[in-house]
Amino acid sequence: MAGRPLPGGGGVCAAAYPNTSAGFPPHLQAGAMRRRFWGVFNCLCAGAFGALAAASAKLAFCREVNVGFCVLGIIMMATTNSLMWTFFSRGLSLSMSSAIASVTVTFSNILNSAFLGFVLYGECQEVLWWGGVFLILCGLTLIHRELPPPRKPLPHKQR
Repeated sequence: MAGRPLPGGGGVCAAAYPNTSAGFPPHLQAGAMRRRFWGVFNCLCAGAFGALAAASAKLAFCREVNVGFCVLGIIMMATTNSLMWTFFSRGLSLSMSSAIASVTVTFSNILNSAFLGFVLYGECQEVLWWGGVFLILCGLTLIHRELPPPRKPLPHKQR
């Protein structure tokens, strides 16, 4: 059977694929929510590791640091940067779209960078900066919300 060609266009019948969409059983819907959670979690971790990589680079290339801290900073920067890319690629594969994953990583990176900058270097951010973070958070809530089910086409437009 493997050696014989399939008859007429591959042997797929049009009746096998009806025009109505198939509903997902509840156990698959729960799996989709779990997958979505892990996608967001991996993206948040990627942003945190990206912020750690930036803080490590700042430590490594600071003028007042001795050679041992410089080497430690470079090793830590390479490690956290590779972890950031690992978590980001996992988040991309588990997210609903690449836009959602990218904005989530960006938001996490900004917040973690602000926190690490304050804790490690005493940096404070401006009110305008926090306003931008708030706008990014608003955009995140819009793209992470559940979309309404698609409307059925009007009867006179169906063919």
